[in-house]
Amino acid sequence: MHYDWRLILDPGIETVIIVIAAVGITLAIRLLRLRRAARAREYEQHATAQRLSAALDRIDIGIVLLNADTRAEFINRAFRDYFTLPDEKADSKPPLIALMYHARDTHAYALPDDEVDSFIARRVEMIRAGTSTPTTLRLANGRVLRLSCAVLPDGGRMLSYTPVTDLIRHTDELSERDYYLALREGDVFSSHRLDAAE
Repeated sequence: MHYDWRLILDPGIETVIIVIAAVGITLAIRLLRLRRAARAREYEQHATAQRLSAALDRIDIGIVLLNADTRAEFINRAFRDYFTLPDEKADSKPPLIALMYHARDTHAYALPDDEVDSFIARRVEMIRAGTSTPTTLRLANGRVLRLSCAVLPDGGRMLSYTPVTDLIRHTDELSERDYYLALREGDVFSSHRLDAAE
């Protein structure tokens, strides 16, 4: 078979081949740059998520991030400690109800056994409804937590468990002081007693 090399070497065809090759190379370079930029953004987002996770693990407020199906996407160290939640269970992304049952089964709540299940049912319903009214929870170990729920833009929830033990104890001490003062005879704040104190 005999080839006519003049067709291949024709300047018009040569120009078309060069233009097609240049466009192909330009597109390939652009795609590589876009992929590198996407990888860099992904790396940056991953690094930011790691820093945020590390920061949330260093605070004493328990944080649980739930997806729209109320499955835990993130559980920080404070929550794990408050409810003696093992890392393997927390890292398995358990549903909210499993977290509540874990606390029940480990007797974390300072509630009578016959009230725990109804507490869990009410609390799960409040979280699913997105009720943001904070509630106080006393734990069996003496800690007192303030529970709050925030609805996230994607339909998920952020639960926060803020330790308020010291505030509650202080309030309890004040109410006890008032009670004991009321048991004393007479008015402890009468002017003659205050004058004597000066």
